[in-house]
Amino acid sequence: MKKTLLAGLATGLVMLGMAGVASANTYYYVNWTSWNPAGGTATGLITPSSGPDVTVQFDALTASGAHGSFMGVTGNYLWDPAATYISTEVENASTYQGIQLVGTPNMTYRVTLSEAIKDPIMAITTLGSAWDPAIYDFDSPFTILSQGPTCCWGGGYNQLTALSGDRLQGYEGAGTIRFDGTYSTFSWTVPDPETWHGFTFGIRTTERIEPTTPNPTPEPATMLLMGTGLAGLIGARRKKKA
Repeated sequence: MKKTLLAGLATGLVMLGMAGVASANTYYYVNWTSWNPAGGTATGLITPSSGPDVTVQFDALTASGAHGSFMGVTGNYLWDPAATYISTEVENASTYQGIQLVGTPNMTYRVTLSEAIKDPIMAITTLGSAWDPAIYDFDSPFTILSQGPTCCWGGGYNQLTALSGDRLQGYEGAGTIRFDGTYSTFSWTVPDPETWHGFTFGIRTTERIEPTTPNPTPEPATMLLMGTGLAGLIGARRKKKA
């Protein structure tokens, strides 16, 4: 009887676990449409299939708040191989351009989105070198989702590491990070200048399309599986009594 009871419980838990497994999501990346590296600005557009376009503003700012400069914008070859930027949560890499940085001390790089975005991602390539790491010091917490070889350099030594204080360190690092939460702007500094690194941004959805609820109601499929598991337990108990 105990085996039957445990089997019913195990079945319910396994089915609930299967319901909670997340599949990779399609992400929509910035198409950088205009840029002025000497003036420290770039603008782009994200076009998600589920809603209106999201405009993206990039600014390189000096310590005084004035615009500084950045290296430029280059082609989508940055995101080869695509597998470096794909994970169990992100099913596709960018097919658009990327912004190039050298990394200047006392410069802040800021991204502003036209509306609040849920868990935006950032694709990064060749951050640091194999012998000289570089750091992105963010103002927001993040999670590393994937990493791997870069398009251009590294010789097989490509590493991204999350450090304390919302800092990302790279030794020819390439991969995807996610900013956990809802954001309409975030920024970072590069305290250690380095020869060259690139990045871009992507979104899955917006807060307007998919509002965050404090206590989400279980989905019908999840409730059905919970009921199935409980029914198995009740049946086992009745059999035991009989």
